[in-house]
Amino acid sequence: MNLAILFLCASLPTVVDHAPAGAIKLLKPGTRADQTITASTSRAPWVDSNGWQFHRDPKAQYVYEGVSAARLPLAAAEAFAYGASASIQTDASGSETLRPMLEFLKKVEEPALPPVTDIFVHDDGTPLLGEVMNLLSRRNLLFAAGKKPEGKYKLVVEVGTPDFPKKTAVNPSEFAKVVRKKLTDEKRSLRIYGSEVIVGYLTSDGKKAWLHLLNYATDPIESFRVRILGDWKFTKAASFKDPSATAEEITYFDGGTEFGVPMLTTYAVYDFVRK
Repeated sequence: MNLAILFLCASLPTVVDHAPAGAIKLLKPGTRADQTITASTSRAPWVDSNGWQFHRDPKAQYVYEGVSAARLPLAAAEAFAYGASASIQTDASGSETLRPMLEFLKKVEEPALPPVTDIFVHDDGTPLLGEVMNLLSRRNLLFAAGKKPEGKYKLVVEVGTPDFPKKTAVNPSEFAKVVRKKLTDEKRSLRIYGSEVIVGYLTSDGKKAWLHLLNYATDPIESFRVRILGDWKFTKAASFKDPSATAEEITYFDGGTEFGVPMLTTYAVYDFVRK
Protein backbone atom coordinates (compact mmCIF):
# COMPACT_ATOMS: atom_id res chain seq x y z
CA MET A 1 0.00 0.00 0.00
CA ASN A 2 1.39 3.37 -0.99
CA LEU A 3 0.16 6.02 1.42
CA ALA A 4 0.54 9.59 0.28
CA ILE A 5 2.50 11.94 2.51
CA LEU A 6 -0.01 13.89 4.55
CA PHE A 7 0.88 17.57 4.98
CA LEU A 8 -1.49 18.97 7.60
CA CYS A 9 0.34 22.21 8.30
CA ALA A 10 3.91 23.45 8.66
CA SER A 11 4.22 22.60 12.36
CA LEU A 12 2.58 19.17 12.23
CA PRO A 13 4.44 15.91 11.65
CA THR A 14 3.91 14.23 8.31
CA VAL A 15 2.63 10.67 7.97
CA VAL A 16 4.55 8.45 5.54
CA ASP A 17 4.67 4.80 4.55
CA HIS A 18 8.47 4.86 4.06
CA ALA A 19 11.07 6.73 6.10
CA PRO A 20 12.55 9.71 4.22
CA ALA A 21 16.16 9.26 3.13
CA GLY A 22 18.64 10.83 5.50
CA ALA A 23 16.16 11.45 8.31
CA ILE A 24 17.43 10.88 11.86
CA LYS A 25 15.65 7.99 13.54
CA LEU A 26 14.03 8.90 16.85
CA LEU A 27 13.37 6.85 19.95
CA LYS A 28 9.94 5.32 20.33
CA PRO A 29 8.46 7.69 22.91
CA GLY A 30 7.09 6.31 26.14
CA THR A 31 8.26 4.46 29.24
CA ARG A 32 10.40 1.32 29.14
CA ALA A 33 8.77 -2.08 29.58
CA ASP A 34 5.37 -0.41 29.78
CA GLN A 35 6.19 1.04 33.19
CA THR A 36 3.43 3.36 34.37
CA ILE A 37 2.67 5.73 37.20
CA THR A 38 2.68 2.80 39.63
CA ALA A 39 6.48 2.74 39.68
CA SER A 40 7.90 3.19 43.16
CA THR A 41 10.03 6.16 44.18
CA SER A 42 13.07 3.88 44.32
CA ARG A 43 12.36 2.53 40.84
CA ALA A 44 11.46 5.54 38.75
CA PRO A 45 10.24 4.70 35.25
CA TRP A 46 12.74 5.18 32.43
CA VAL A 47 11.33 7.71 29.99
CA ASP A 48 12.24 7.60 26.30
CA SER A 49 11.77 11.10 24.90
CA ASN A 50 13.30 13.01 22.01
CA GLY A 51 13.28 16.62 23.19
CA TRP A 52 17.04 16.65 23.66
CA GLN A 53 17.60 15.64 20.03
CA PHE A 54 15.40 18.48 18.83
CA HIS A 55 17.42 20.86 21.03
CA ARG A 56 20.70 19.48 19.72
CA ASP A 57 19.80 19.94 16.06
CA PRO A 58 16.54 21.86 15.58
CA LYS A 59 17.00 22.07 11.79
CA ALA A 60 17.42 18.34 11.14
CA GLN A 61 14.85 16.05 9.56
CA TYR A 62 13.60 13.33 11.89
CA VAL A 63 11.53 10.17 11.60
CA TYR A 64 9.61 7.94 14.01
CA GLU A 65 9.71 4.28 12.94
CA GLY A 66 8.08 1.21 14.46
CA VAL A 67 6.08 3.12 17.05
CA SER A 68 3.26 1.04 18.53
CA ALA A 69 -0.30 2.12 17.78
CA ALA A 70 -0.83 3.14 21.40
CA ARG A 71 2.16 5.53 21.29
CA LEU A 72 1.59 7.08 17.87
CA PRO A 73 -0.45 10.00 19.30
CA LEU A 74 2.39 10.76 21.73
CA ALA A 75 4.91 10.78 18.87
CA ALA A 76 2.80 13.29 16.95
CA ALA A 77 2.33 15.49 20.02
CA GLU A 78 6.04 15.38 20.89
CA ALA A 79 7.11 16.51 17.42
CA PHE A 80 4.47 19.24 17.42
CA ALA A 81 5.38 20.53 20.89
CA TYR A 82 9.02 21.07 19.96
CA GLY A 83 8.29 22.34 16.45
CA ALA A 84 10.39 19.56 14.97
CA SER A 85 10.50 18.69 11.29
CA ALA A 86 9.44 15.07 11.73
CA SER A 87 7.75 12.26 9.86
CA ILE A 88 5.89 9.31 11.34
CA GLN A 89 6.28 6.07 9.39
CA THR A 90 3.19 3.88 9.72
CA ASP A 91 0.61 1.96 7.73
CA ALA A 92 -3.05 2.71 6.99
CA SER A 93 -4.28 1.47 10.36
CA GLY A 94 -1.67 3.58 12.13
CA SER A 95 -2.73 6.59 10.13
CA GLU A 96 -6.27 6.12 11.41
CA THR A 97 -4.99 5.82 14.98
CA LEU A 98 -3.12 9.09 14.53
CA ARG A 99 -6.06 10.98 13.07
CA PRO A 100 -7.70 12.14 16.36
CA MET A 101 -4.42 13.60 17.64
CA LEU A 102 -3.62 15.28 14.33
CA GLU A 103 -7.10 16.77 14.21
CA PHE A 104 -6.61 18.07 17.74
CA LEU A 105 -3.22 19.58 16.90
CA LYS A 106 -4.64 21.31 13.83
CA LYS A 107 -6.90 23.33 16.16
CA VAL A 108 -4.12 24.39 18.50
CA GLU A 109 -3.34 28.03 17.75
CA GLU A 110 0.26 28.11 18.88
CA PRO A 111 1.84 31.58 19.12
CA ALA A 112 5.33 32.01 17.69
CA LEU A 113 7.20 32.40 20.98
CA PRO A 114 10.87 31.67 21.67
CA PRO A 115 11.78 28.75 23.95
CA VAL A 116 12.58 29.57 27.56
CA THR A 117 16.14 28.47 28.38
CA ASP A 118 17.82 28.67 31.77
CA ILE A 119 20.95 26.73 30.82
CA PHE A 120 23.36 26.71 27.91
CA VAL A 121 25.19 23.45 27.22
CA HIS A 122 28.41 23.45 25.20
CA ASP A 123 27.75 20.55 22.84
CA ASP A 124 30.78 18.55 21.74
CA GLY A 125 28.62 16.20 19.66
CA THR A 126 29.47 13.10 21.68
CA PRO A 127 26.95 10.41 22.69
CA LEU A 128 27.91 11.01 26.33
CA LEU A 129 26.85 14.64 26.21
CA GLY A 130 23.75 13.59 24.32
CA GLU A 131 22.75 11.41 27.27
CA VAL A 132 23.44 14.33 29.63
CA MET A 133 21.08 16.51 27.60
CA ASN A 134 18.55 13.69 27.57
CA LEU A 135 18.53 13.67 31.39
CA LEU A 136 18.26 17.45 31.56
CA SER A 137 15.26 17.41 29.24
CA ARG A 138 13.52 14.58 31.09
CA ARG A 139 14.02 16.41 34.40
CA ASN A 140 12.51 19.61 33.00
CA LEU A 141 15.73 21.60 33.15
CA LEU A 142 15.27 24.00 30.25
CA PHE A 143 18.38 24.34 28.10
CA ALA A 144 19.82 25.30 24.74
CA ALA A 145 22.80 23.59 23.15
CA GLY A 146 25.48 24.68 20.72
CA LYS A 147 29.11 25.60 20.20
CA LYS A 148 28.92 28.89 22.09
CA PRO A 149 26.20 30.76 23.97
CA GLU A 150 24.36 33.56 22.25
CA GLY A 151 22.58 35.78 24.75
CA LYS A 152 22.37 35.51 28.52
CA TYR A 153 21.79 32.33 30.51
CA LYS A 154 21.48 31.63 34.21
CA LEU A 155 24.03 28.83 33.92
CA VAL A 156 26.58 27.81 31.29
CA VAL A 157 27.62 24.15 31.31
CA GLU A 158 30.84 22.99 29.71
CA VAL A 159 32.20 19.53 30.41
CA GLY A 160 35.84 19.65 31.42
CA THR A 161 35.71 22.92 33.33
CA PRO A 162 36.31 23.06 37.11
CA ASP A 163 32.58 23.38 37.80
CA PHE A 164 31.73 20.42 35.55
CA PRO A 165 34.66 17.96 35.51
CA LYS A 166 34.66 15.32 32.81
CA LYS A 167 34.72 12.47 35.34
CA THR A 168 31.32 13.62 36.62
CA ALA A 169 29.80 13.46 33.15
CA VAL A 170 30.60 9.74 32.92
CA ASN A 171 27.47 9.28 35.05
CA PRO A 172 24.86 11.41 33.19
CA SER A 173 22.32 11.09 36.01
CA GLU A 174 24.75 12.45 38.58
CA PHE A 175 25.88 15.14 36.16
CA ALA A 176 22.27 16.29 35.72
CA LYS A 177 21.99 16.53 39.51
CA VAL A 178 25.09 18.73 39.60
CA VAL A 179 23.60 21.01 36.93
CA ARG A 180 20.32 21.29 38.84
CA LYS A 181 22.14 22.07 42.09
CA LYS A 182 24.22 24.81 40.49
CA LEU A 183 21.18 26.35 38.78
CA THR A 184 19.12 26.05 42.02
CA ASP A 185 15.42 25.25 42.07
CA GLU A 186 14.60 28.88 42.82
CA LYS A 187 15.91 29.95 39.41
CA ARG A 188 14.24 27.19 37.41
CA SER A 189 11.67 28.55 34.96
CA LEU A 190 9.66 25.32 35.07
CA ARG A 191 9.06 22.72 37.75
CA ILE A 192 6.63 19.80 37.76
CA TYR A 193 5.62 18.13 41.01
CA GLY A 194 3.99 14.76 41.51
CA SER A 195 5.09 12.88 38.38
CA GLU A 196 8.34 11.65 36.84
CA VAL A 197 6.82 10.85 33.46
CA ILE A 198 5.65 14.33 32.43
CA VAL A 199 7.96 16.51 30.36
CA GLY A 200 7.24 20.19 29.85
CA TYR A 201 8.37 22.60 27.17
CA LEU A 202 7.93 26.32 27.85
CA THR A 203 7.99 29.19 25.36
CA SER A 204 7.60 32.88 26.17
CA ASP A 205 8.31 36.39 24.94
CA GLY A 206 8.00 37.85 28.43
CA LYS A 207 4.40 38.95 27.87
CA LYS A 208 2.86 35.63 26.91
CA ALA A 209 3.79 32.10 27.86
CA TRP A 210 2.86 28.80 26.25
CA LEU A 211 3.40 25.57 28.17
CA HIS A 212 3.39 22.15 26.49
CA LEU A 213 2.88 19.12 28.73
CA LEU A 214 3.62 15.59 27.46
CA ASN A 215 2.67 12.43 29.35
CA TYR A 216 5.04 9.54 28.55
CA ALA A 217 3.18 6.98 30.66
CA THR A 218 0.60 4.55 29.30
CA ASP A 219 -2.13 5.81 31.63
CA PRO A 220 -3.54 9.31 32.23
CA ILE A 221 -1.84 11.22 35.06
CA GLU A 222 -4.11 12.79 37.66
CA SER A 223 -3.60 15.65 40.10
CA PHE A 224 -0.10 17.03 39.69
CA ARG A 225 1.18 20.58 40.05
CA VAL A 226 3.28 22.88 37.88
CA ARG A 227 5.32 25.97 38.78
CA ILE A 228 6.33 28.64 36.27
CA LEU A 229 8.78 31.36 37.27
CA GLY A 230 7.13 34.81 37.27
CA ASP A 231 3.62 36.05 37.87
CA TRP A 232 1.31 34.76 35.16
CA LYS A 233 -2.43 34.86 34.56
CA PHE A 234 -3.95 31.66 33.18
CA THR A 235 -6.10 32.27 30.09
CA LYS A 236 -6.95 28.89 28.55
CA ALA A 237 -5.95 25.26 28.12
CA ALA A 238 -6.39 22.65 25.42
CA SER A 239 -5.92 19.00 26.34
CA PHE A 240 -6.23 15.94 24.11
CA LYS A 241 -9.47 14.06 24.90
CA ASP A 242 -10.19 16.37 27.84
CA PRO A 243 -12.33 19.38 26.86
CA SER A 244 -12.71 20.42 30.51
CA ALA A 245 -8.97 21.00 31.02
CA THR A 246 -8.12 23.94 33.25
CA ALA A 247 -5.64 25.22 35.82
CA GLU A 248 -6.78 24.66 39.41
CA GLU A 249 -5.83 26.27 42.71
CA ILE A 250 -3.55 28.92 41.21
CA THR A 251 -1.19 30.45 43.76
CA TYR A 252 1.53 33.09 43.60
CA PHE A 253 4.55 32.98 45.91
CA ASP A 254 8.34 33.32 45.90
CA GLY A 255 8.25 34.89 42.45
CA GLY A 256 6.42 32.05 40.76
CA THR A 257 2.99 30.89 39.59
CA GLU A 258 1.87 27.44 40.72
CA PHE A 259 -1.24 25.60 39.57
CA GLY A 260 -2.78 22.16 39.57
CA VAL A 261 -3.55 20.01 36.54
CA PRO A 262 -6.55 17.73 37.25
CA MET A 263 -5.66 15.22 34.54
CA LEU A 264 -3.34 14.79 31.57
CA THR A 265 -4.07 12.10 29.00
CA THR A 266 -1.29 12.44 26.42
CA TYR A 267 -0.73 16.10 25.65
CA ALA A 268 -1.95 19.54 26.68
CA VAL A 269 -1.05 23.18 26.13
CA TYR A 270 -1.57 25.94 28.70
CA ASP A 271 -1.71 29.61 27.75
CA PHE A 272 -0.70 32.46 30.10
CA VAL A 273 -0.25 36.23 29.97
CA ARG A 274 1.88 38.35 32.26
CA LYS A 275 -0.03 39.76 35.24
